[in-house]
Amino acid sequence: MDLILGCDWMEVPYDVVRRDVKYPRLVFRGLKLLVILPHFIKSPEEVVTMNRAWIERKWSQIQEAIKDLNTGDCFMIFGEKYHIENSNVEKPSILHEGKKIFLNRGNRKHKEQVIKALKKLLEIKLEEIITKYSFKTGLKPKKISIKHQKTLWGSCSSNGVINLNIKLVCLPENMIRYITFHELIHLKRRKHDKIFWHTISQEFPNYKEIEKELQIHWIRAEKLFQNLLSDS
Repeated sequence: MDLILGCDWMEVPYDVVRRDVKYPRLVFRGLKLLVILPHFIKSPEEVVTMNRAWIERKWSQIQEAIKDLNTGDCFMIFGEKYHIENSNVEKPSILHEGKKIFLNRGNRKHKEQVIKALKKLLEIKLEEIITKYSFKTGLKPKKISIKHQKTLWGSCSSNGVINLNIKLVCLPENMIRYITFHELIHLKRRKHDKIFWHTISQEFPNYKEIEKELQIHWIRAEKLFQNLLSDS
């Protein structure tokens, strides 16, 4: 259920979910606040009010991260800005030379076709990266699957399947390489323990900074896909 949190100078969209927990919890999922409540708490208003300062601070940080994307006609492919043109075209297209995406926003099939094209671009990029790192590490996934994941850039299953988020297509290549390498290492080291992070650091000594940057990139990717899939 979508609600609006009214503040003096901002509006924050949020969802309420109830779970078997002892205490309420607040967490931002991209561009929306998730209010997690125990079943015995009937209304979120008191929880939201008590945490207003924290909510406003986090929401301000989110708005700062996407301030250059708020026109609604901006998308990014591998870290480069593309302009979304709402056009009455028969078929949608992505023009890399002019950095433009043409589609009829009111046509659902157009959006599906653009997503399919973006997925293909990402598949090509990932194949190149995985080939390189598989040769370097000796690790090779059984399968690579590109999905619309709600909370993760990627995941690695116990049977050797690596799932990667379609939103990776928005990221600069170094970020895509980091996430891919991260999930590849999970093929041999499931936990985020010292050995895992030591292995990561051999390829990405600045992995801590990258992890922080990815939090901002997640927010931006959420906004970019919102731009792309909007009807207006």
